[in-house]
Amino acid sequence: MMAQYRQCKNQLPTGTILLFRLGDFYEMFFEDAQEAAGILNVALTKRGDMPMCGIPHHATGNYLSKLLKAGRKVAICDQVETAKPGQLVKREVTQILSPGAHFDERMLEAGRNNFLVAVSVSGGRFGVAAIDLTTGDFKVAELENENAMLAELERLNPGEVIYPEESQRLAASIEPNVSVLNGYDGWVFALETAEFTLKDHFKVAALDG
Repeated sequence: MMAQYRQCKNQLPTGTILLFRLGDFYEMFFEDAQEAAGILNVALTKRGDMPMCGIPHHATGNYLSKLLKAGRKVAICDQVETAKPGQLVKREVTQILSPGAHFDERMLEAGRNNFLVAVSVSGGRFGVAAIDLTTGDFKVAELENENAMLAELERLNPGEVIYPEESQRLAASIEPNVSVLNGYDGWVFALETAEFTLKDHFKVAALDG
């Protein structure tokens, strides 16, 4: 079972807390348990030398809200088949949530967008893309300097900002101005990746006009 857990955990972005379904509970292990226990105010226990904590599956929503409000990314690993005696049940990651990418109404304010914003920099110019997954609102901008980029972030008031993790100077500039900042691999922000994704989504051959 722990081999299955590690396989799921290794698929996730760095810093993601994994909720692993075991019967009527979602369990967290190792550093995830140590971090989550304090945020959720649940008991931190041990199995041998392995720290662990758990939450009842029927109350997951309240606990997820607390983790997201604390700025954490969360993955949910569910049982995807009926358990059979003496056999390891199949499990898969079914959701990955973050402060800017969720549909939890308890964390959403009426009349206010919850933007997930991506920021990158190239040749001294800044690209900003924002999406609200709950409404479908989508915005992009190319900005001439750092001050203009920071002003755009202030205007958008995002729930979460992501950036290329190798751009530490960019991160240092953004961090004091946002509530949640997460770094991702640089290829996610590559022009070719973005162009392909947009063409595929809008079913167009070119992005001109």
